[in-house]
Amino acid sequence: MMNKKIIISILAGGILLSGAGCKKFLDVNDDPASATKVSDALLLSGVELTTAFSITGGYPARTSAFWTQQLAYNQAGPDWDSYEVTSSDVNNTWAFDMYPAVLQNLKTLESQANAAGHKHYEAVAKILIAYNMAVTTDLWNDVPYSKAFGGFGNLKPSYDSQKDIYTAIGGLLDAAITLLGQEDKTVVPDAKDLIFSGDVDKWTSFAYFLKARYALRLSYAPGNTPVQQAQAALTAIAKAFPDETGNAAFQFTTGAGAESPWYQFVQNWGSVVSSNTFINFLKAKNDPRLAVVAKPAENSGEYVGRVIGASLTSPAGSVSDVGDAFNAADQKINLGTYDEQLFIKAEATFLATNDIAATQPILKEAVEATMQRFGLDPSSAAVQTYITANCTLTPANAYEVIMYEKYISNFETLEAYNDWRRTNLPKLTVVQNAYLGMTTIPRRWLYPASENNTNKQPQQPGVMTDRVWWDTKQ
Repeated sequence: MMNKKIIISILAGGILLSGAGCKKFLDVNDDPASATKVSDALLLSGVELTTAFSITGGYPARTSAFWTQQLAYNQAGPDWDSYEVTSSDVNNTWAFDMYPAVLQNLKTLESQANAAGHKHYEAVAKILIAYNMAVTTDLWNDVPYSKAFGGFGNLKPSYDSQKDIYTAIGGLLDAAITLLGQEDKTVVPDAKDLIFSGDVDKWTSFAYFLKARYALRLSYAPGNTPVQQAQAALTAIAKAFPDETGNAAFQFTTGAGAESPWYQFVQNWGSVVSSNTFINFLKAKNDPRLAVVAKPAENSGEYVGRVIGASLTSPAGSVSDVGDAFNAADQKINLGTYDEQLFIKAEATFLATNDIAATQPILKEAVEATMQRFGLDPSSAAVQTYITANCTLTPANAYEVIMYEKYISNFETLEAYNDWRRTNLPKLTVVQNAYLGMTTIPRRWLYPASENNTNKQPQQPGVMTDRVWWDTKQ
């Protein structure tokens, strides 16, 4: 199955890049066939596509949706959703997608934009390096970074600690913000920027959004305090997304081979259904989002989730499929949303001040923004009844309510898994027939087999139940 994903991704990238014009960026006297480098514009388009298709909407997001029990795989366990993910399964994300197709190309873009004085392209490269390095280290803990891009000069790069990588991520975002604040009269991102169409203000807001996200990511990291990190998040949020129009999103289309990764995964691979855990969460609270994220089972007309790891495959039509909005061909893949930002603000306000009265309206706004992004009317009676019944904070329930609502908001994203590891919320239990008899939910990926075989490092091969550096909360 992994090979199929890579083929689809490469074909999609080839279609997109071959259709992008190059005459604006090449002198008319140059021979394109003998070009020695790719333009900033084409490099950026390519890495944005691969990031959206293979990373943000790809295998990392799928394992997150399975391991946080939002979705299930309708096959007898153990299987993917019951933690059967091996070092071979994660090879493609590391060896085809993340390092060569995304990070190496971003480092090339960063370097050539710097040499040419293209400040805004360099800034965007730094932001996307920060974003993708965070995904990489959050999945594997220590990974190559500072020595990773030496080409044939260093084929066995050592691993940087996750602590050092997060320090580098902060530096990348700060440098990008500075560059975006400077005038650039040379070549700047335009319509070939498939996320923000070259809008400098939106890229700046996204950089601040990521600073807020990563500040909370390190809330319980060794040497940090939740109050300190929450205050850093609130400072960054003040300059982040102004509203939902700032969302960092990649829009897929209905064209053959250009459909969203979730559409291709659910429609082409099959066996992906709603999880019993997720369905029961929503049913217990009479959540109006249930009809958006799932479909009634064909045989009963009821919402029924698949019990992850069950010994037998559920009969056809007996469990709920994924809702149309979350496996649409023209689905947006979000790298960051305004509703996530509001949840960051709500959590940070609570952690920094312990002030329920100050936190309550922020949480309400966050839930309403999620409802709107899910296609519901936030002012409707159903939504407002839900909020009154389920989102009233008390000192005893505040943290759990905030993180539960953020978990629903982050449906089909890697952030649901990151937040669960960071806070242990919502409360999840190990599934049936767990792979190798595992008694805890995995908290990281194994290092890929290709790395274990060709670049021996002390951190390998890793254990799925081990915690990454920032994952300390018991």
